[in-house]
Amino acid sequence: MRHYALAAVVITLILAGCGCKTSKRSVSDEHYPLVGTQWNLVKLDGVEIGADFALRPFITFDTADNVQGNLGCNTFFGTYSANKKHKMTLEFQGATKRLCQNMGVERKFMQALKRDITRYEIVGEELILFEGEQEVMRFTGVDLSKVE
Repeated sequence: MRHYALAAVVITLILAGCGCKTSKRSVSDEHYPLVGTQWNLVKLDGVEIGADFALRPFITFDTADNVQGNLGCNTFFGTYSANKKHKMTLEFQGATKRLCQNMGVERKFMQALKRDITRYEIVGEELILFEGEQEVMRFTGVDLSKVE
């Protein structure tokens, strides 16, 4: 009889341990995936960006390790690599060279894309790119199938 009681206690402890949640987010908690989402820029170096540009700056990632988007006026392209441990490298390769009014955000975004991005986090609908421990850029996601 004691063996049954001991087995019941052990099973209860095991099942109770399985139900615990940690505070650390996992990849499965992501609302939007890195690939297949248009990431609209909302912050650069911790400063919220306004709406004073021709087109909302954004970035997209594809399955062939290409990155592209819009700086606010000009389009850009490059390559990236990312893994399940949220390590990332980003290589800005080029952009169109149209002249538009008020290109301040565009220049800052281009400079940020050229920085040494080392990791990313996706928290709900936001993508955050880091250089070491410093947040460089923050985006909000939009499902690409819903982008016109």
